[in-house]
Amino acid sequence: MGRRKKGEKKISFVRKISKNNNRNVKEKIPSNKNFQRLLGMKDILPVDYKFLGPIVKKIEDFAHCYGFNKIETPVIEGFPLYKKVLDKNKLNNLFLIEQKGGEKNCLRPDLVHGMARALVEHNILNTQERPSKFFSVGPVFRQEKVRGGVYRQFTQFNFSIFNDIKPSSDAFLIFLVYNIFKELQIDVQIQINSLGDSICQKEFLSKFVKAFKERGKKNKLCPECKKNLSKNPALLLECQEESCLDLRNEMPQIINFLSEESNSRFYKTLEFLDEMDVNYNFNPYLIKDLGSYNDLIFEVWPVDKSGELNNKISLGRGGRYDNLFNNLTGRDLPFLSFNGGIERMLIKSRENNQLVEENRNDVIFLAQIDGQSKIKAMFLFKDLLKRGFNVFQAFHLDDLKGQMEEAKSYKANIVLILGKKELADETILFRDTDSGVQEIIAQKDLISRLEKNIK
Repeated sequence: MGRRKKGEKKISFVRKISKNNNRNVKEKIPSNKNFQRLLGMKDILPVDYKFLGPIVKKIEDFAHCYGFNKIETPVIEGFPLYKKVLDKNKLNNLFLIEQKGGEKNCLRPDLVHGMARALVEHNILNTQERPSKFFSVGPVFRQEKVRGGVYRQFTQFNFSIFNDIKPSSDAFLIFLVYNIFKELQIDVQIQINSLGDSICQKEFLSKFVKAFKERGKKNKLCPECKKNLSKNPALLLECQEESCLDLRNEMPQIINFLSEESNSRFYKTLEFLDEMDVNYNFNPYLIKDLGSYNDLIFEVWPVDKSGELNNKISLGRGGRYDNLFNNLTGRDLPFLSFNGGIERMLIKSRENNQLVEENRNDVIFLAQIDGQSKIKAMFLFKDLLKRGFNVFQAFHLDDLKGQMEEAKSYKANIVLILGKKELADETILFRDTDSGVQEIIAQKDLISRLEKNIK
């Protein structure tokens, strides 16, 4: 700065606090509207983290004890990946990033597609014959209409099972998701439906559109659905306008168009869920993303404190994406997946004002040998988790040898084995891996024995 000229007033950079120069007086910092967060974005404040931290930890703990391996992918992916698998409506919701030279990239809209891309690129699935299980947690971005509980940046968690076509695995994923919410003390109900294969969907959509074009019905549609009736009729299934919902209830249901194979798979899944004591509801109107999902589709809906089901918000959605790998590589591969929104879980946790307790460190592994034993083992597994035991399993495996390898990888201190004989005798094989001692004990004595061994 130059020298002050004669007669020029001295500029003071010291801010005057008060007339009496009281240095203890605090000024209120004015808010600056020019620096507010963008529409659809959310700040996670320190007060939120006492709930958020336990939620993420519980998800990761469940992933670990249910045998899911963690995978992380970049938040930026190439636009061609999504152009190949998403419809025009979803492509319009992407946050595009223009690169020099005209290359297009985008912020990922979910965790599923990046995970599938990574597994193909690194040739991971070709090296494993048995089912593979992965999970991921991270931010995703969508240019959607902002409303209650919907953000343009939010944190998603994903569980995915590859190379497994068994209905018991469909039920297993729902069982896992349901129990995460139960452990977080968030009361939910699973909405479930079957969309059948591509042939079923095509036949259903043809009859569905034909029914809407009948005289008088088309005129009752909202303006957006009138446009979509010829452009993209599948979007009519997702409209929440009152007039469209009333019409939809009169239309054919996709469950009546299922093939024998799809129908059998769906009812076997429901039978497993009945045995597992999962609170679910068959919802024939749960139809989303035809062409992306096949067969199983399910959503997690919260139950309010009054016991009323809240159908205005979904805490997550899952199902089968068997067509995804065919679109990416031309190769069919069974793919079962679930995406959940952590911010929505955070809202529910804060409503309940409930924090999650830490898990214990001693490792128990629960093995089973046949179908009926697996059902009993799932009940027992749920009970042991509820009692606070650090218990693991490999329900996706049927052979005992493979399960013992899994138990070894978890460094299990105790291995519990259920087979046909144990099921009939109401006993369980109790193996202490530290001492090598193995014995048969009554199932009714199991909890007291575990409490005695684990201090």
